[in-house]
Amino acid sequence: MEGNTFISPENPQIQVVVDKRFAYVGRASFVIDKAAAGNRFIFVHITGGKSVSQMFIIQQEGFLPSSNDTYKYPITNPVKLGSFEYQHSVMMYDNDAAAQAEPGKEADVTRQFLARRGYIVNPALVMSRFARPADSSHKHEIIFFCFEDLSSYGHKLADFPENSDSGEKQRIKEKADEDCRNAFRVAD
Repeated sequence: MEGNTFISPENPQIQVVVDKRFAYVGRASFVIDKAAAGNRFIFVHITGGKSVSQMFIIQQEGFLPSSNDTYKYPITNPVKLGSFEYQHSVMMYDNDAAAQAEPGKEADVTRQFLARRGYIVNPALVMSRFARPADSSHKHEIIFFCFEDLSSYGHKLADFPENSDSGEKQRIKEKADEDCRNAFRVAD
């Protein structure tokens, strides 16, 4: 890290400049099922004390040498960032449920990391996500996550049942995605 610029020399070689509204709070490491491991570089924008209104995460992940697995997902909804296309999605998300369903994995590690530093994160979030394999062998990937507190839109998850597609839900997802795209810039 150099200020709000993330610099990686490999897997992939990349620079990501994060908007100065976000404060870099540190790196959280994780392991997934003894097959993959990675780091989450976490930035937050806070309001009132240490309540997180927005969060940006750069996640570098890779399969361990003992694993023969690769990242196989297709890029069916591409968004170009820098020189590469990323698989993109936007969703409403219950962070606490994800952390409880998969203890020790990314959501749980991030929640604990922030809690230890006194940050408060509402579990009801809007998430914009960009992912791609980071090397030609598909043994590594990079993911950018942007999260916004759903309550900042005056809503809770119960207002939008799963598989519902109201105009209000779409408006919130579009606004959160726009905010996300303004939060960082990729140079590779």
